[in-house]
Amino acid sequence: MTNDQLKAFLAVVEHGSFRAAAAAFFKTQPSISAAVKTLEKQFSICLFDRNSYRPELTTEGKVFYRQAKLLIKQANRLELLGHQLASADMPLLSISLSAMCALPPVLEKIKQFSTEHEKMRLQINTEHLSGVLEQLQLEKTDLAIGPNIGLDQQHEFVQISQINMLTVAAPGYLSVPSGELVSHQELRLKPHILISDTGSLAPFDHINVLLGGQRWYVNDYQMKKALLVSAMGWARMPQHIIEAELQSGALISVQVENFNSQSQVPMYLIKLKNQPLSSLAKAFWDQLSAVE
Repeated sequence: MTNDQLKAFLAVVEHGSFRAAAAAFFKTQPSISAAVKTLEKQFSICLFDRNSYRPELTTEGKVFYRQAKLLIKQANRLELLGHQLASADMPLLSISLSAMCALPPVLEKIKQFSTEHEKMRLQINTEHLSGVLEQLQLEKTDLAIGPNIGLDQQHEFVQISQINMLTVAAPGYLSVPSGELVSHQELRLKPHILISDTGSLAPFDHINVLLGGQRWYVNDYQMKKALLVSAMGWARMPQHIIEAELQSGALISVQVENFNSQSQVPMYLIKLKNQPLSSLAKAFWDQLSAVE
């Protein structure tokens, strides 16, 4: 039994099929199937009932899954500890950052902390929607910074900033004069530009969307902005990302009937309650969560 075999088994359970597990791990489907069959042969048990459309855990499989998940979690922690011990002279701070949070106040706080810890290594992964918290759940990051999407009792969080979200489009893209309410009927015929959820375990549904409307998906805010400026759709955008376009007139603010056209979105520093922090991550948490 190896870690790779256990991870393959867990992936089938959590992604719902051998094909999805293979795609998530960038492996072939036969290799995932072989790993699971090796486990079944080693212990002379059947982990999945393969008679249905999707593989379903047997009674033995359910018990095995719970213990395998705990074992892999402990192995990930041990691997992280090993890396931390090996690089004790250059400690690592890892942050899962919501793509909408790359705004000056947040970056300035990170910059200030880095100047006080000159030997630290910094790793920032930009994520969207469920991807922000998924990095915490998988223990791939120390802390997360993002909006209140998916936060629950397992998380501890404190507000550190907020951003202004505006609904925008290129001038002349919509038929109504600037400043007048845009109807849902018109917008449903126009592509709503959205950023894809970067999570893979339990993706979130997008909020602030029109039911039945056309949707286009991109991977980042730069492409989203490029499509908007090119009059290829409409969207809600963080104001700090489109400030120059608003001032030049390349984009204009749009008011939509019965829609959250403009809002203030709080940003939070987030950690898991049951995950111990390194001394560096704890110092970062304490500094940013301190009452100013």
